[in-house]
Amino acid sequence: MQALKVRVEKGKIVGDAPAGFSEGTELELCLAEPEDEMTDEELVALEAALDAGWRSIEAGRVRPALDVIAELRSKR
Repeated sequence: MQALKVRVEKGKIVGDAPAGFSEGTELELCLAEPEDEMTDEELVALEAALDAGWRSIEAGRVRPALDVIAELRSKR
């Protein structure tokens, strides 16, 4: 997992984007809480899942979120 170092300036979060993100890309950040601590095994599993997801994106195996949501709703 890649950590982002940012700062708050005039009420806005600013910092450098990680490599590979094009101009205008929006990122959703979540603040970690102390109770959110993960075990080493959970961190390894998370890293593997994130790597696999990123490889899928790079390979073009993506679908619009609205299509995924519509499919999930149709299965109710």
